[in-house]
Amino acid sequence: MKTKIHKIIILILSFVIFACSTIKRENVSFKLERQKLLSKEIEMQLPVPFRIQKDNYEEGVIYFYSFVDSAYIIVFQGAMVEFSIDRYQVQTTEVKNQRKISIGIENNKFWRKDVLDGIRIYYDNVSAKNKGIYDKILDEIKITSL
Repeated sequence: MKTKIHKIIILILSFVIFACSTIKRENVSFKLERQKLLSKEIEMQLPVPFRIQKDNYEEGVIYFYSFVDSAYIIVFQGAMVEFSIDRYQVQTTEVKNQRKISIGIENNKFWRKDVLDGIRIYYDNVSAKNKGIYDKILDEIKITSL
């Protein structure tokens, strides 16, 4: 009897974890997020909820956004910082509207790095199911000079 109850509990927990670990496009709410960098301001629509962490240092500023599906976005302007994504194997690189876009897969998850106007924008740990959402975020990000 206990074994059957344990199996049912594990099944229910597995379902809940799976349901919470993906962002469903039809149920996604977005929040307009604006942040000032060194010489630019960024504006992007992010799925909620998210967590933000800001790190300032002498030569730059970094914003880390983490999401419920374990993906994250990094927005960075400055010098002398390298992220783990910078060492990933690039599968494709393209240039669109003065933006250099590098794309790849690491640990069966998608990553992307955009470089434009002295700003680097990354996403990492993105599932195939949610890749369209994160591509749209980076594609539609607005950058203005301060």
